[in-house]
Amino acid sequence: MEIALFLHGSRSAKVTTPCHGSGRLVRQAGSRGRFGIVDLIVEPNPGDPFGCMLSWEVSEEQIPIIFLDGIISGVKEVMTEPGFAGDHLSETRIRVVGGAYHSTDSKTSCYFTATTIALRQALGEAGLYESEGST
Repeated sequence: MEIALFLHGSRSAKVTTPCHGSGRLVRQAGSRGRFGIVDLIVEPNPGDPFGCMLSWEVSEEQIPIIFLDGIISGVKEVMTEPGFAGDHLSETRIRVVGGAYHSTDSKTSCYFTATTIALRQALGEAGLYESEGST
């Protein structure tokens, strides 16, 4: 499944080579923990009229579709952070290629956090994200 992400702003950024990111939120404390794992690839998608596409390439057993909103929200969050080198991605595909789910501990907020970690990592590899404290 592919979803067009309409992100606006005057400064577009695009990746030139595929970059991988992995985000893990695994905290097991008390009776209920937090669990969300997202693996993604950010790659060039030249000529895409929508600008940025999200490609959902995981099974329901890896990440149930009910957590898609958390993943999209995580992408939008990273695009608004000061460390991102633009306002939006253009001619880019974000592929959700892996992940993990726990029937008791997974929540939408866990996938939001895991996605922000993974996307920052991938965009950092592409030279489009600089975390605080980097020189």
